[in-house]
Amino acid sequence: MRETHCWIELNSRALTGNIEILRNIVGHNKLALVLKSNAYGHGLSEIYQIIKINPPSWICVNYVNEAVRLRNFGFQGRLLVVGPCFPNEFLAAFEHSIDISISHPELLDAWLNVDKQANIHIKINTGLNRLGFEPNDQLSLTEKLIDHKEKVKGVYTHFANVEDVTNQHFASMQSDALMSSRDLWKSAGFSPLFHASASASSILIPENHLDLCRIGISLYGHWASELTRLSYFSQEKSEIGLKAVLSWKTRIAGLRTLSGGEYVGYGCAFRASGKMKIAVISVGYFEGYRRIIANNNGYVLIRGKRCRVLGRICMNMTIVDVSHLSVVNFADDVTLIGQDQDETITAENISQWAQTINYEFLSCLNSGIPRIIVGED
Repeated sequence: MRETHCWIELNSRALTGNIEILRNIVGHNKLALVLKSNAYGHGLSEIYQIIKINPPSWICVNYVNEAVRLRNFGFQGRLLVVGPCFPNEFLAAFEHSIDISISHPELLDAWLNVDKQANIHIKINTGLNRLGFEPNDQLSLTEKLIDHKEKVKGVYTHFANVEDVTNQHFASMQSDALMSSRDLWKSAGFSPLFHASASASSILIPENHLDLCRIGISLYGHWASELTRLSYFSQEKSEIGLKAVLSWKTRIAGLRTLSGGEYVGYGCAFRASGKMKIAVISVGYFEGYRRIIANNNGYVLIRGKRCRVLGRICMNMTIVDVSHLSVVNFADDVTLIGQDQDETITAENISQWAQTINYEFLSCLNSGIPRIIVGED
């Protein structure tokens, strides 16, 4: 019997297989694994435990404290913080050999005025309009940084409209802008790495691989979107072979038989039309099982069968219909994401029920849920 109410399983073979596939696509030295946001909800320390056997050249995170954790785990490769950084984090970045992103004039001025300077990557805004210097600012940037050019390790941008379109015109425009940046920085005597691609662009547009590919969602075995997948296969390419790393499971915490007319859960949101059997499972919206799933035909898997979610999802419990199961017992395993016999629930299925995307659903899984590594030899 499990020692926990719900748990996440991480398939080490799936993860290492995905890394090998991605290395073959973009090149070993160009692959930067994105482990931000608790490794997209998978668990930073657990994912690192799997990848440390054959570590990547680069890991990207969003925060300096995530990068420091990876150093404390023992990672000795290159680390890049792609998210915002503040001056009070400069010293930690320097002391732990962490590259940071500079995307704002005030941040650059602060960095120029410290003695212990971490390596930097300059972010250029080419159309996302989130963070980054404007392209027209780059000449003055090169002039400001000329005496620090050995510290400028990268110049990069981020695509705004790659995943959810089949027409990559906007991405091409952004790519052209970064190529113009490359010419400017090189002519000014700098020799940084140039990078733009995340998962979708790395898979769809080989010419955008440049010097580094920052791959997140595909590392964990998922397409960036359904349109990304369709765009890939529209190019008449063979199956890529990525496999989902994460499964999510819980257990039955209680069973009850209802008579016709009885209600289930808060707000009396579900009423039994006849005799039925229900199971209470030990997971709710605190754990990340989104409340809206109950309104969108969500189901779980028990003994290889689909069991419909009933009523309102609670903070730590959910009620499902098990009337059709010939055998069901207290403490039986319940699959929320993953495979049970011939049935499978994907992160994309559950994200659709939750009216969101796989990125959000996975990254919002409660970090306190135990992560268990499976599939090891």
